[in-house]
Amino acid sequence: MITDRFGINMPIEKKIMFQARVQRRLRELGINSFDEYALNLLNDNGKSQEFDLLPDFISTNKTDFFREKGHFDYISEHILPEFMKNTVSTQLHQLKIWSAGCSSGQEAYSIAVTMEEFIRSKGVRFEYSVIATDISRRMLKAVREAVYPMEQISEIPMELKHRYFLKSKSMKEPKVRVIKEIRNHVKLAYLNLMDNSYLFNTLFDVVFLRNTLIYFSPEVQRKVLTKVLENLKIGGYLVIGHSESLINMDLPIHSIAPSVYIKTKNNR
Repeated sequence: MITDRFGINMPIEKKIMFQARVQRRLRELGINSFDEYALNLLNDNGKSQEFDLLPDFISTNKTDFFREKGHFDYISEHILPEFMKNTVSTQLHQLKIWSAGCSSGQEAYSIAVTMEEFIRSKGVRFEYSVIATDISRRMLKAVREAVYPMEQISEIPMELKHRYFLKSKSMKEPKVRVIKEIRNHVKLAYLNLMDNSYLFNTLFDVVFLRNTLIYFSPEVQRKVLTKVLENLKIGGYLVIGHSESLINMDLPIHSIAPSVYIKTKNNR
């Protein structure tokens, strides 16, 4: 049922991990056994609200600011210069980026910071938006709050820390918050990649689908990618994780850099 609903593989090797994570949920609910929890979970054939909370317990949600930094460098050095070259100044187009499987938001905010740094350093002007989607409502709440432990920005250059993050006053648990100007560019939405279609009212220029496909079987990967590409413009960019592969997928894309692809045509 988990695989059918969310696409996430649940082989027997994950049993111990899953058991440990669900055990915490049992304690929160005051439930004493997995049997009792299963009855609660499978109420109405898996349509209970509790079933929708399962992604919080089966997803790793490992992410960092500027993780796989080469992708953000590619935006600055290739995608944005190409975008500016093709943009008519009198009809300024809004650059639209989708961070799919955004986890706790570091990827989406790293994208927005990359946009701002390009605008600032090049002295140019354009509008942009980042749509951040995830299957975990708990993660979306974290994105909305945009508050992170101080150590999560330890690798970020000092000038970017000063420019885009606010420090908390607490010395015991030092935290930072992404500044409002950056937060305003990131819009949030719940999205299950297993849905039959994604109800966006726009096509994206860039889609980040990184370190999400690894949860899916090859068959589910292709189905998800087909739907994702339906929401990407021809000439738009798809970015996946370095550990992921699209070999033998037969998709309307062309590789242009490590784990970066350009859409060449609409799906057949």
